[in-house]
Amino acid sequence: MATLAVAALLNIATTRTLSLTDRVPSVFVILFRAADAYASRMALIGTLVTATFWVFQSQKKFQFCFNITMGLSLIALLENLLGLILCLFDKQDSPGFLLLSASFVYLENIACFTAFYWRCDHPFQLRIAAGEKIHPGIVFPHNESPFDSLANWAPCYVDYLFLSFNTASTFGPTLPVPLRGTVQLGMMLQVTIAMAVLIMLAAHAIGLIN
Repeated sequence: MATLAVAALLNIATTRTLSLTDRVPSVFVILFRAADAYASRMALIGTLVTATFWVFQSQKKFQFCFNITMGLSLIALLENLLGLILCLFDKQDSPGFLLLSASFVYLENIACFTAFYWRCDHPFQLRIAAGEKIHPGIVFPHNESPFDSLANWAPCYVDYLFLSFNTASTFGPTLPVPLRGTVQLGMMLQVTIAMAVLIMLAAHAIGLIN
């Protein structure tokens, strides 16, 4: 929940910094800002509603709202990425804010997919730890470890944060191996977003040199 809240706040911060890149934006940028502001606020509201169900231990409503909020966060992330691309080709009065927005999108990418990997894998890990014969969404090194202290091990928040950070930084799966199609598609999307941000920064840097 805290990760989704951070992602929602980064959404809003990105929308704000993108709006400061130029004082007279194009029509496409204006339309994007309106859509992005709406999605960012909806993601934050969804996070607050989901947190309420978590506090009152309403498991089914919590899972439903968590899925909706995670979807909204991913939509807002993609809109922020689109905003970066649009602003790159638009006239820029303050290009520094564009670079700041790119940093926010990078952090937002890590936060959103930390929650995504947790949602797609953690329930299976708990069922496996309880003795159920199913395969997880992600195989961590701990799952195959011979150490007795790691018997019935289940990943925690830091493990998914580590996976998300490394996927965004190295542009591919690291030591944890994705097994389920949902996780594999999620990794592909995260790598695409991370590479798009990097390419955009490289294009901006080349533009400054020229």
